[in-house]
Amino acid sequence: MEVERNIIFMKAGGNASKTSYGYKLAMPAAAIKALGVTKEDRAVIVKIEEDKVIIEKKKINSTK
Repeated sequence: MEVERNIIFMKAGGNASKTSYGYKLAMPAAAIKALGVTKEDRAVIVKIEEDKVIIEKKKINSTK
């Protein structure tokens, strides 16, 4: 799956400086479903390798 998206820029609130921003990226529902992310199990790992951002579903540690 490949889709083009824009990064959402938001002014940071609270005690952040006046020049601070937060950023979001909207993901298609199909991508979230393909990762297996749910409201209850939504942890992901974000990796940056060279010029790519990689998002992986966090695996549950089965040894606990």
